[in-house]
Amino acid sequence: MVSKEEKQREQLQQMLQHIEDCMAEDLYDRAQEVLNTCLKLEVFDIRVYQRYAFVLRMLDRVPAAELFEKVAMNPDDPEAYYAVAQALLKDNLFGSAINPLRKTIELVPMAANATFELAYALLKEFRMEDALEHFKTAYEYSPSPNTAFYVAYTSLLSRDVEGAKALFPYMESEYAKHNQEPVMLNILRDMVTRYEAFPPKDLRDWHFVQYGTPLLRTSDEDLGEANENLNGRFVFINYGWLNVATILVTLKRLIEEVPGFPQYDYIIPASMDVAPIAFAFSEMTGIPLVPREELNTTNKGFLFTSWSDEVRVVAEHMSHNPNVTLFAFSLGWTLQAPVCPDIIGYLDQASRLPWQETMLIHENGERTPRPAMQVPPEVVQYHILERVEGVDQAEVDKLIAYYQERAHLLKVGENINNPRLGFQIESPIESIRMVV
Repeated sequence: MVSKEEKQREQLQQMLQHIEDCMAEDLYDRAQEVLNTCLKLEVFDIRVYQRYAFVLRMLDRVPAAELFEKVAMNPDDPEAYYAVAQALLKDNLFGSAINPLRKTIELVPMAANATFELAYALLKEFRMEDALEHFKTAYEYSPSPNTAFYVAYTSLLSRDVEGAKALFPYMESEYAKHNQEPVMLNILRDMVTRYEAFPPKDLRDWHFVQYGTPLLRTSDEDLGEANENLNGRFVFINYGWLNVATILVTLKRLIEEVPGFPQYDYIIPASMDVAPIAFAFSEMTGIPLVPREELNTTNKGFLFTSWSDEVRVVAEHMSHNPNVTLFAFSLGWTLQAPVCPDIIGYLDQASRLPWQETMLIHENGERTPRPAMQVPPEVVQYHILERVEGVDQAEVDKLIAYYQERAHLLKVGENINNPRLGFQIESPIESIRMVV
């Protein structure tokens, strides 16, 4: 039987050959993508670092190239590997940091920081069991409230509630000792409270446990049946008009029928991409659209975004503002975000709204480009409003009942997370992902 290491070495050899082919054709961007995948493997091969240094030189990324060159020239220097790992983590290339971090720990077995960062990278790669093992090791090497938080958090995501709660006394004493507000401990306690009140089974349940906020729609509900490869999330989708109408009808009923939401005074769209949604929701609810300056007032309002890129842009303007409810029509579930929107429509990896430019793929495999609509958002909104009557109210009823039951634990209105929690990509619910 072929071992895991042998399989990875065979895979690595194939990728190295592909990298050579890419370099021969001056396809250095593609070569870098494959090199990033090589670094996700557990097996070590110095050629990966040598090729990476060369590719970065050819891309004129000199400082980054020098980091890899130090590894190539000093293959027994743990600091060189650690510097590479730090640079990759800074670029959110968590999986690619695994190999240099493993090598760092191999050379310095009790390196607490490197062990913690390896655990963090494994967590971001959905490798929960390995992550928990390394977080526990890092905690043994160098106990701290931060490390304890991640041991407890990962334990909870692994359904070990008692293991998570066992860290609470240590964290409480450390915060008290240093006269600090127990922010991270309070976050954990809230998660455990939600977990114990409503033990999670599916994606929406886990989202509620982690954030305490509503997730309005899943791929299972759109497709009519559970798909293990998606587990409630989309990879890439061209959203249709009915998708948009369904989210807005659900959002309207949510804020009207679930206790805890405030009376909203305004709506602000973050971009022209989301503007048709904002116009349509304003028409449906009577909540007026206003200029961005309204964010600086104490009035309660909505800030609408279409996807993760817009969430990142607006994060600094509302992360500490309890008067603003951040709504994202959809959010990239494999992309870290500075804040988790207070209400999310869908979780996907890439998407296009009906009025955006996209590529349509037909049943026969044929691809045809669809240009963006060249009309104002206040006109586009009527395409959404025309679909409102077609929304399945029985499905919306189920969603409303779900959050009515959990209303006392929802992080909305007066109970809103302030400051907001960041959106983390780790989840006990795995799913197919777009990979190199």
